[in-house]
This record gives sequence, C-alpha cells and structure tokens, in this order.
Amino acid sequence: MYLIIYSVAGFFLERIINLIFLGDFLDNSVLWGPIQPMYGLGVVITIIIYDKFIKRMTKSFIIKNLLLLIVAILATAVAEASAGYGYELLTGKTLWDYSDTFTCSIAYVCLLPTSIFGLGSFLVVKFVHPFIKIFVGIIPKFVQRLIILLLIIDVIYTLVFVLDYIGF
Repeated sequence: MYLIIYSVAGFFLERIINLIFLGDFLDNSVLWGPIQPMYGLGVVITIIIYDKFIKRMTKSFIIKNLLLLIVAILATAVAEASAGYGYELLTGKTLWDYSDTFTCSIAYVCLLPTSIFGLGSFLVVKFVHPFIKIFVGIIPKFVQRLIILLLIIDVIYTLVFVLDYIGF
C-alpha cells in the first residue's frame, strides 16, 4: 500500500513541478493510471532501510537523521536509474534526460534533482509516513486488495499497450 500511496503522490507532485518549472502540465507517465512507481519505490526503500537498520543502529538524533538523508538520496537515485533504464530497455523511449543539466553526467540520475527528491523522501519518512501508517492501518483489507488489483491491472494494461505499440 505504501508503494501505491507514494507513487500516486509522486505522480501529482511531478505534475505540479512540471507546471511550475516548465509552465505545462507535462505528462511523462510510465503507467496508464496516475502513478509514478519510481517515487513510491524510492520512499519505500528508504522506509525499509530506516525501519530495519538506521532506527536500531544509534540513539544519536543527528547521526540517525544524517544516515536517513543519505539513504533517501541513494534510494532515490536507485529508483530513478531503475525506472529510467528499465523503461528505456522495455520501450526504447526516454522519459527524461538529465545529461544536459548541471551536476549530471548520465541520463537518469543527477546530483541536484536527485538530492532534492531524496530530501523530499527524507521529509516524507520523518513527517508524513507516521500518519500514512495509521491511515493504511484503518483501510479495510478488501479495499487494500482492490487497490493492489487495480495497480496490477494498470501494469498489465500498460505492458500490453506498450509491447503492442512497439511491435512485440
């Protein structure tokens, strides 16, 4: 559920960023529905590492938060690279390209934007996720299963459409 929630939030966040910085409601989705899995994946990886390791490693507030920030940035980089290269491998299309951006040397991961999204993941884990945990806890199981089923249908529909579109 966390992956879905944060992926949907990432979809809307990206649309807002595109509107502010590009002046357009640019849609560079990877799935048919309003979901950007790379954002959800970055946050979920950060949550898992934080819950399983960082929380237990030290009692120092500063070290714990510094480690969380580093993990959030790295998880964001892994999610961006995985999504970018995976989509390009599958479809032959590039959804974004940071290679012409300052502090960038490869297409899908760039120090400045990746760090900003990593900082966003850090803030989500620290301040938003505790409320999301409560929210998910009160969603009935059948509703959770229905939402997961809708995601699976979206992925299958997208893959069939994309594979059909590129001639497989």
